[in-house]
Amino acid sequence: MIVSLPSLLYAQTTNQSDSDLVTGLTEKSGFTYNNFISGNFSTQYEGRWAGGDDDHDMYQRLRFKTMDFFNNKISISGSGRLSEDFDGHESKDGAFRDILDSYDHSINGRLYYFYADINEPLLEKSQLRLGRQYHYSVENILFDGAKYEQQIGPVETYAFGGLRASQYSSPDDDMVAGGGVALRPFIDTHTALDYLRIIDDDHSDDDEIGLSVWQRIYDDLHFYGRYTLLNNLPKDLLAKLSWDKIDWDTSLQLSYYRFLHSLSEQSNDISPFYEILGTFESFDLISLTGYKGLGEKFGISSGLDYRNVLDKDEENSFNHDYYRSFLAFNVNNLFLNDSKITFTVEYWDAKGVDHSADAGIDFDKKINKFDLGCGTNYSLYKYNFDGSNTLQTILDNEYSRDIEQKINVRTYYMRIKYLLTEKSDVSFRWTTENSDTDPEMYHQLLLSYSMSF
Repeated sequence: MIVSLPSLLYAQTTNQSDSDLVTGLTEKSGFTYNNFISGNFSTQYEGRWAGGDDDHDMYQRLRFKTMDFFNNKISISGSGRLSEDFDGHESKDGAFRDILDSYDHSINGRLYYFYADINEPLLEKSQLRLGRQYHYSVENILFDGAKYEQQIGPVETYAFGGLRASQYSSPDDDMVAGGGVALRPFIDTHTALDYLRIIDDDHSDDDEIGLSVWQRIYDDLHFYGRYTLLNNLPKDLLAKLSWDKIDWDTSLQLSYYRFLHSLSEQSNDISPFYEILGTFESFDLISLTGYKGLGEKFGISSGLDYRNVLDKDEENSFNHDYYRSFLAFNVNNLFLNDSKITFTVEYWDAKGVDHSADAGIDFDKKINKFDLGCGTNYSLYKYNFDGSNTLQTILDNEYSRDIEQKINVRTYYMRIKYLLTEKSDVSFRWTTENSDTDPEMYHQLLLSYSMSF
C-alpha cells in the first residue's frame, strides 16, 4: 500500500479541459483530484555501529489527507510505514537486535491510521470517524472501529468502540469502548469527563475515568488539572499553572504530577511493559520552567525537575529519585544572519551516580538552500534504543536487554538539510554517543528524503 499510493497521488488527464479537473463522480458532488490529496512522503536509511556490530535498515513513511468530498461530507486520512532490514536477522545477543528481527520477512509494513471522517451524518454539529484511529483521553488507544462526536449547545459529547489494534503484538479479540462529555460552565472554564473500558483477554479488564479542568485565571494566567481513577482506585493527579506574558516575551510554567497507586499487570494499553519494567510505584514530579526574551537577539531559559519515589525501598533502574536543573542562553542572528546558537548548562543529582554538572551547545545556520547544524549535549540517563526504535517496539520480554539504561551519555551530532524544492528536501545526520555503559561508543547515520504534496 505504501509503495503504490504515491503513484495515485498525482492522477491527471492528458487533456485537461472543462475547468482543468479530473472528476471522479460529478463536479457537482465536489469530488475531484485537483489538489485533492495533501500530505508527506519520506524515505530514510539508518545505519548503526557499536561494539564491532552494525545494522542497516530503510524506512518509507506516508501520511495523507483528502479534501472534503461528496458535498463536503467526507474526508479520508491515512498514515503508514514500510521497513526493510538489509542485513538479515540480528542474533539474540547482538547490539542492535530489535522487534524487526523477530519477523519472518525482512520487509514489513505498519498501518498507523486509516479512517474516514463523515461530517454531520445524523445531526448538525456532529462527526463520525470510521476505521483505524487513535483516541487520546485518559489513555492513548489505537483501535479499529467508530467514534461519534456531537455538540449540543455548550455541551460536547463523544462515544467510541471497536477492536484494539497494536503495531507490535497480536490484540486477539480485545475490545475498547468509552465516551465523554465536555462543557463550559463559565466563559473562562472548561471541564471534561472521560471514560474508557478495555477488555483484554490475556490480562485483565480495566475501567478508567478521568476528570479535567481548564481555567483562565487572568488574561495571561491559566490553570490545568487532571485526576484519574483506574478500577475505582486513584491513579494519578496533574496540576499545571502557566503564565504567558506576550508583551514582555516572558513565560513561566509550574507543574506537579503525582502517581498515586502502584501499577502492575493490567491490560496491555495501560501497562504494556510490565514484564520488563516490573511494578511501577508511586512518585512525585515537580517541574518549573521559564523563558525571558532579551530583545530580538537574545533569550534565556531555565528550569528544574525534582522526582521523588514515595517508598525508597521501591526504587529501581526505571523508577528512582533525581534532581535536575538547567540554564540555557539563546543567541539569534548576532554575527551571522539566519543563525542560532544555544548554550546549555545543567546539573544532575541522582542516587548511585556522582553529581554531575555538564554543558551543551547547539549551532544552526541557514545558507541559501542549506540548513546546517551541529552540537553536543549530555544525558545522565539514556536508553540504548535510538533512531527508529522506541519503547513500543519491545513488548516481547525477549528484548529486555534492549532497554538497558546508558549512564553518563555525551552525544555529538551534525546535521545537513538541503532544500530541493519548496516542498522537498534531503537531509544527513550523524550522531556519536560516548557513555559509561557497554558498548561505550555508538554511531548512527540517517540519510533522508522528504516530500510534501
